[in-house]
Amino acid sequence: MRFSPPRGNPEPPVWTGFWCQNGLSIHLLLLDLLTHCSPCLHALRWVLRCGLLLAWGLGPVARAEELQLTTLDWPPYSGAIAQQGFLSVVLRQAYAHSGHTVQVQVYPWNRAVKTAMGGGDTVLGFYSASRAECNAAKGITSDPIGYYQFGLAQRKGSMPQWQSTKDLGGKRIGVVEGYDNGPELTALMESKAVQVDVAMNDLANLRKALAQRVDYASVDLQVFSYLQREHGLHGLELAKQPTTGRLPLYVCFNSSPRAQAMLQALNAGLKKVDIQAVAQSYVRASTAGKRP
Repeated sequence: MRFSPPRGNPEPPVWTGFWCQNGLSIHLLLLDLLTHCSPCLHALRWVLRCGLLLAWGLGPVARAEELQLTTLDWPPYSGAIAQQGFLSVVLRQAYAHSGHTVQVQVYPWNRAVKTAMGGGDTVLGFYSASRAECNAAKGITSDPIGYYQFGLAQRKGSMPQWQSTKDLGGKRIGVVEGYDNGPELTALMESKAVQVDVAMNDLANLRKALAQRVDYASVDLQVFSYLQREHGLHGLELAKQPTTGRLPLYVCFNSSPRAQAMLQALNAGLKKVDIQAVAQSYVRASTAGKRP
């Protein structure tokens, strides 16, 4: 029997509106229409309208973008190493959830900060920043992307390991230019209770300690382990007592509108990344001499 379409422009069936209003699958509704051999063109037209409204209600789909960030040579966290360090792996995994990709430029620390903070909508931020470093740069921090802990390295057997900040009075401490060395050591430096010797990077700082040009070198614990292994700095030892607790690291974004949008995308993606697992996997692979 042939179906005769209704004349005029009748109202859509009640069930059509019900399905649309309740957000149920348009695909199932079309299948139901076809299955029952009811080619009601007017109803189908309403279904399609409903589908368009639903799609419109979801809002625009975010456009995948490539963003630029700066960082420093700070292995195994970041730098000119495999996959640009495990923090770079964390960032790429986080942004992959929103379809974005990351281009990383590696600079000396102060240049990394200045490039990002003056980068506008092009270079959006820098890492790995402590909260104090980001505040000093007048930036805006992301959620944590990793954690760090500082300690003091010294030449083996050169002197007893320090036990309290009183032991550091009058000593010559090597630091890297622009680094946040933690509240206790920073307070000693600002009060001039210790002598400060500034190096351009961690490797240069540790080599000064090995040559006893400084009494101690302030360094992150993981950075020390990596550089000691990779550069044969076996004449150095790390004091058992760290100078800081375990502190968070951030991406520090500038205030441009695009940077703020990418900050939100990063924070959303970080909720889906196991940061500790990424770090442990990377360090295990690099320690074993494998590509992380």
